[in-house]
Amino acid sequence: MKNLIFKSRAFSFFIVIIIYVAAFFGGFFIFGLSGSLNPLIAFFLADIAATVIVWLAGIVLKNSSVYDPYWSVAPLVFIPAWIASAKEQFLLVDLLFIIAVFVWGLRLTVNWALRWKGLGQQDWRYTMLREKSPKMWFITNLVGINVMPTIFVYLALIPAYCAITRDLSLNAPLQLLKDWQPQDMANLPAAIAGFVICIAAVAIQAIADRQMDNFKRDAHDKSMYIDSGLWRYSRHPNYFGEVLFWWGIWIIQMGFIPQLWITLIGPVSMTLLFLFISIPMMENHIAASKPGYITYRKKVSMLIPWMRSGRK
Repeated sequence: MKNLIFKSRAFSFFIVIIIYVAAFFGGFFIFGLSGSLNPLIAFFLADIAATVIVWLAGIVLKNSSVYDPYWSVAPLVFIPAWIASAKEQFLLVDLLFIIAVFVWGLRLTVNWALRWKGLGQQDWRYTMLREKSPKMWFITNLVGINVMPTIFVYLALIPAYCAITRDLSLNAPLQLLKDWQPQDMANLPAAIAGFVICIAAVAIQAIADRQMDNFKRDAHDKSMYIDSGLWRYSRHPNYFGEVLFWWGIWIIQMGFIPQLWITLIGPVSMTLLFLFISIPMMENHIAASKPGYITYRKKVSMLIPWMRSGRK
């Protein structure tokens, strides 16, 4: 009976919605208790609290995939919250960030919802990690699957926080920003360029995901791998779009606060996450079931779309 209920996508979505509502109020409660702290820290603690609630739900349901939409849902909460906390007039910087993040977040969340089969199925990566190191599963699940992605996304959002809230404390010791005003748009072209990069990144992700979905639908041989469209010039164009998006967020911030270079840690950390964790894990999984993928990997750029190599 339990398995039949979990196979119901409607019931699964209902449960996930309840979990995320609970996570929201849990995070809001922790934020209220952290009112005396720096807002950036208070929001971070709220983010971790919400993540822990989602993690606990995954433990109860025995399905760590409950966390999967958190990646794209959390920013949809933080950006409006930061705009509201600025307590000033709605500025161009707010408009750029809210459009960019909502276009990205809503598309990614909808894409997850369309592909998700319900609580009866868990992401193959989580199952693999549990089977590989069952004694470490508790730590792997909490830290590796839930907390670490939350931290990476939060780091990548810090540029938006600083620009939206006019919080210059990250660079306060350098005393470079005493005369900066929110209305200062001397580097407006850079901010607009960052916004365009964000939208282009979302388009790249959408096209890559659509091409992959079409390939999986039409492929009759499970040993085949996609080698057409964007995938002909990048082995992971969807990941490239994701990384590019976060660089766009940082560039928007630099258009308004060009002195605040310390926020570079956001897009850099996100890039490293995909280069050294997400991509290697995915490629090892693909190569294990698709022998021809080794040849494809030698010819096609790993992340940035580029001309194919003639190596054999």
